Amino acid sequence: MNYRHLEIFFSVMTCGTVTEAARQLGVSQPSVTTTLKQAERSLGVTLFHRRGGRLVPTAEARALFDEAQRAHDALAAFELLANRLRQGQGGQLRIAAIPTLSLQLLPNAIAHFAARDDHYAYSVTTANTEDILARLDARPGAYHLGFTIGRVEETHVVGEVLAETELLAVVPDDFPARPGQALQPEELQDTPYIAAFDGTALALACNGVFVDAGVTPNVVAHIHTHHLAGRLVQRGLGYTLIDAVTVYALAHDRDDPGFRVHRLASRPTMPFMAIVPSQRDTHTAAQPFIECLAEELSKMEQSLDTLLSPPAV
Repeated sequence: MNYRHLEIFFSVMTCGTVTEAARQLGVSQPSVTTTLKQAERSLGVTLFHRRGGRLVPTAEARALFDEAQRAHDALAAFELLANRLRQGQGGQLRIAAIPTLSLQLLPNAIAHFAARDDHYAYSVTTANTEDILARLDARPGAYHLGFTIGRVEETHVVGEVLAETELLAVVPDDFPARPGQALQPEELQDTPYIAAFDGTALALACNGVFVDAGVTPNVVAHIHTHHLAGRLVQRGLGYTLIDAVTVYALAHDRDDPGFRVHRLASRPTMPFMAIVPSQRDTHTAAQPFIECLAEELSKMEQSLDTLLSPPAV
């Protein structure tokens, strides 16, 4: 299957009709139909059924479309980079981060870095830690740089702890505690608890807090996304323990966030990690970008100190 086959297949799948695909590509409808037949012969599978004058994708076509999407995205990135190089600009920095970082901290860091050096384009993906690690390797199209919360110990990556981000209690507005008061896990025992899924870095850190205190939380929900756990607190479902980065994003969503934040008396933390692949040379922009993000982390901590401080008497 050559590039022209792929281009036609991708266009028909996304447009839904031969007519629209031909219009988008600036070619004739017979040309699209002929190329599709050539692609089917080359692959040895049927891509579309012809029904009532329409093309209906087969199961094989739907399976191949995921790979076609990746190839299309890679080509778009290639063309963007070539265009920037023609204009005398720099290359592309491919970043992956867990979703909670994309809410506030990562956009701030990208803006900070762009103000310092406007020669780069960005490809930014949100993914869970396992997916980030899987693609931080030597393959073409892999990420140059990853960010996650929680310890990473893999042989094919090099991790740098940028900060120890605090684990905080996010409680409903009517929770019976003074603003600024540090909470003991025992004080939370009877309140409905929104937990992270077992096995995640957040769940392991939270479980450690409860085990050390001899407390069994009253779990009412298991949530994979840290931000969603905070949203459920806003809606009165219970309380949660989440990282300070997520709390920072939630607190900036609106003037009245609908929850209160308390430190835990034991001040548990989770490592905020920057990760680069170990099998290849580090991207030239990686370390400067990490430094920008570390500066944004410092600003975040100052903002949270204000949020968590007891009110002035």
